Amino acid sequence: VNNCETDPALPVAYDEVCDPEVTANCMAKVVISAERLYDPATGRVENRKIGTLLNATAGIRDELLGEQGWDCIYDRLIGDNPNGTAPENTDGFDDWRAREGVADRKHVVSTRHLNKMVQQLTRMILKYGAYDPETGLNWTVSEPAQNLVEILTEHRAELQAELDATNVNQVWAH
Repeated sequence: VNNCETDPALPVAYDEVCDPEVTANCMAKVVISAERLYDPATGRVENRKIGTLLNATAGIRDELLGEQGWDCIYDRLIGDNPNGTAPENTDGFDDWRAREGVADRKHVVSTRHLNKMVQQLTRMILKYGAYDPETGLNWTVSEPAQNLVEILTEHRAELQAELDATNVNQVWAH
C-alpha cells in the first residue's frame, strides 16, 4: 500500500484469469451500482442490466422470468418499498435501507484519507476512461467501463464534497 507520496508506484498486478498474457479480453460484462439500483429514478435501468446478463447466461436463462416481468419484480422488491421493509409474504427479507442506526455508524475520516480516496478514484476514472497502454485495452469502447467511469465520477464528487466540508486540521495517519 502506498502510504506516502514518496512511496514508489505499485506494480501492475492481475488476477490470474485476467492476465494479459492469458487473455486480452478480460472485461466486465456489466457494471451496476447499488445506489442506482435503489434510486427510483435509475433503479429499473440497473435492474434490467442484471436481467440482461442473467438472460445471456447459460444455465440461468432457461429458468429466468421473461423480460416483461423484470420491472414487476423490481417494483415488488425495491421500488414499492422505499424504506427497505420486506414486501408482503416475504417477512424477514428487509434490505439495508431498513437497518436502524446506519447514520450513527458513520466513520470520521481524516482529510489525508479523503485525499487518497479522491486520488484513487481519479486514477481509476482516467484508466477506465481511455486506452490503457499497460494492458492494451481500449476502455473507451466498453459500455461497462464507461458505466464504471460514471459511477466512480459520482463517488468522487461525493468524496470531494465531504473533503471540502471537513476541517483541514482533521489529519491523522491511517
